[in-house]
Order: sequence, then C-alpha cells, then structure tokens
Amino acid sequence: MNLQAEKRFTDTSLQINLKFINRYADTWPAGITALSGGVLDLNKLITHTFPLERAVEAMQMCSDVTKGSIKIHVVDDKEVEG
Repeated sequence: MNLQAEKRFTDTSLQINLKFINRYADTWPAGITALSGGVLDLNKLITHTFPLERAVEAMQMCSDVTKGSIKIHVVDDKEVEG
C-alpha cells in the first residue's frame, strides 16, 4: 500500500512542496523470508572484502565507479587475503 501526502508551505517569496511516499509497508517480512529460505543469495553481490585495517582503502574503492565494485564488505573478525 503506497501512501502519499502532500503539504504546501507558502511564503511571500518561497513555496516548498513536500511529498512523502511510504513504499516499505509490509515488505520486511517477505524480504526476511526470502533471505532465510535461500531464495536470494546476497553473497553474490559482495565483490570485494577488506580487513578492518584496510577500511580506508575499501572506502576509496567504493567511491570510484571505475573499480567495478558492487558491495564492499569490511570485516574485523577474520583474516582476509588481500
């Protein structure tokens, strides 16, 4: 169910239109079910993994669209080959 509300604020020199749409109603249970049931495998979206010590390098990579990253995972609980 999409809800949309529009409010207008008027001033003598300025008009602001605010529009709100709630697109997430009742989507969390379906998403959680799909992930826990193995329907979706989000691990395929992780293109790079960095140890916490290389977090700055990870952030630089994800900010550069030419590097081809989709999702970069920064971990601090296991060894990662770099």
